[in-house]
Amino acid sequence: MRILTKKSAAIFAMALITFSAASALPSVFNSNLTEAQKTNLESGKTVIRNLKSTKYFSLNSSNAGAQKAMKAAKDLKPSYLAEVIQVYPYAGHENLVEKFKTLVMDIPSYAGIPYYSERHKKWFDLYSSAKITSFTTAGNQQHATADLEMSPFGVINTKIDTETAADYFYYESTNLNVLRYDDKIKCVDKKCMKSIVTIFRDGDYWVLYGIGAVDAPSVFFLRDRVETSFMNRIKTFCSFFFKKLN
Repeated sequence: MRILTKKSAAIFAMALITFSAASALPSVFNSNLTEAQKTNLESGKTVIRNLKSTKYFSLNSSNAGAQKAMKAAKDLKPSYLAEVIQVYPYAGHENLVEKFKTLVMDIPSYAGIPYYSERHKKWFDLYSSAKITSFTTAGNQQHATADLEMSPFGVINTKIDTETAADYFYYESTNLNVLRYDDKIKCVDKKCMKSIVTIFRDGDYWVLYGIGAVDAPSVFFLRDRVETSFMNRIKTFCSFFFKKLN
């Protein structure tokens, strides 16, 4: 059996410390994440969690962008809630915020996002069309409205707001019209569906944190439709753009 010298043992110990530091998660995540989810984040995967309520958020951060995101979801009092998380090392991704902002504000490109329908077992476009109806910039903020067409709910009049601060990027989209299934069954009231993304730095990492939140009736004949049609699409939207940053 080979015995390590003091010098080689020291090198080995230093390598272990370096590896542990490189694979450690940012400090902003709490015990609501399972060990398997933590491992997935450490390996660069996107983690998607369906949540019963906002008290199960996995993020504990004083960052203003993170606080703004969680407050927006809490204020909605959603019946349906999910979070989408990914972590990137800061080194090698220094321009990540600008890259993400460019991608996510290319609103017409939303029509090309691939979406897998569990109901139909087929791939579709997330939106069949995406048209900007207004766009303004005010300082570090951008404000847009867009008509996003999503079958079987028709056109969703959407308000999109972003803010680029010194220590975070924030994106929020909100529906401005009542949404109906097949133009018949009312599913979601005005301003009751939000897609939220915030990006901020924590030490040697970028934290990408998305929230999908819908305040809709939680009744048996609507729950499955809202869960699969709205929530899965919001989760698809967030994870699509997170992965585009590779």
